[in-house]
Amino acid sequence: MSKNKLKLVYDVSIIKNGGSFSARRSGLFFVTLNVLKELIKREDVALTLTCNGSDFACIEQVLALENLEAKLEFEINRKFLLPYGRLKLLKKMASANKNYVKKIFLLLLQLIVFPVCKLASSFEKKKTFENFDADFSPVFIIPQEVQTKKYTLLYDLIPQLLPEFRSSSWKKGFWLYDLCQTLNHNDNYFTISEHTRKDFLKYYPEIDPKKITTTLLACDDHFKPNDFHSIEAVKKKYEIPLDKKYVFSLCTLEPRKNLERAVRTFVQFLEKNDINDMVFVLGGGHWKSFIEKLKRSINNLGEYKDKIIKAGYIADEDLPALYSGAEWFCYTSAYEGFGLPPLEAMSCGCPVITSNNSSLPEVVGNAGIMIDWDSDEQHIEAYEKYYFNPQPRKTNREKGLARAKEFSWEKCVDEMITTMKRDIGKGNL
Repeated sequence: MSKNKLKLVYDVSIIKNGGSFSARRSGLFFVTLNVLKELIKREDVALTLTCNGSDFACIEQVLALENLEAKLEFEINRKFLLPYGRLKLLKKMASANKNYVKKIFLLLLQLIVFPVCKLASSFEKKKTFENFDADFSPVFIIPQEVQTKKYTLLYDLIPQLLPEFRSSSWKKGFWLYDLCQTLNHNDNYFTISEHTRKDFLKYYPEIDPKKITTTLLACDDHFKPNDFHSIEAVKKKYEIPLDKKYVFSLCTLEPRKNLERAVRTFVQFLEKNDINDMVFVLGGGHWKSFIEKLKRSINNLGEYKDKIIKAGYIADEDLPALYSGAEWFCYTSAYEGFGLPPLEAMSCGCPVITSNNSSLPEVVGNAGIMIDWDSDEQHIEAYEKYYFNPQPRKTNREKGLARAKEFSWEKCVDEMITTMKRDIGKGNL
């Protein structure tokens, strides 16, 4: 291992979610995976993977699916099971035991075993991580015992900023909630947009502004314009009428994504202009509580409810064709930490309509129609502008393709590695 290489530990815990080919293959999974792919390519990085818990086998299966298994080996497991797993077992045994002599013995054992194991675990972690320059987590908390430079990727503060859209999972034990409790002056952070960076500095002043760097995301290389035959094939697969044009929306089906308004105004647009050649395709996983509400909303649309197609989870390989075949892509979210779907759409030559809030202007720039997320009127006007005039679609298709080329995972990871090298004094080796 060259002394000039950045010796980096990278946490791939979230990769295990990629094995189910469902909504769990979310943005967090794809960010972690794409950063990993770039790190592998770099000759100036000596890479070691780590994960929380005992998920090695599951993660290795996903890496095999991505053709990465031959290039990587696990060397570190952050979570030492002895002080944590054994302690839980002892507590469970003690609480369930009716023999008071045994119960007292088990409780005394906790007092002895746990401190000793915790001390040994802490020493082992310190000793292990002394061999590395930096520890980088794209999602979860880095343990306090790690003594290298720590870097964590921050996505957004949406549950905190928009409590009305918060799910019931926002509490202790939820990864983002727990992470926010650990933010501090000493550690280093990356953020996925400049808007997100400002949010974290505003709400967590304990973060050192010099230690938080914006590294804009990108989308995968396979997002590019598809041909007619590919588009026809995915329309058949997802039961989109071949004789209809379609608007596409891809996101987690949750309240913040503003889908009820997007769908309602689409129907108003159809009704107002007596249009019968278009449907609205909803793609993505969903919150169970919200999908029932959305179903009721669609069922209340009367004769127009068949104009809304709930495609559900879209396979990765089908997305470029669905983007390419859409008349336009609609993503008028109430708030985004970055907004990857509009970038994917632009990469496929699909005109976009997005909100003019949060980080979305950083992504779309002047390459799409940007509107107030809570304006019914502006939604309808945007639909009409694209439907009745091919020139805005053509112009934004070209602008979108050009804009998308400004984002790349190579650029994103290069910024991360340059920052790390600067911080540990390795310069631009």
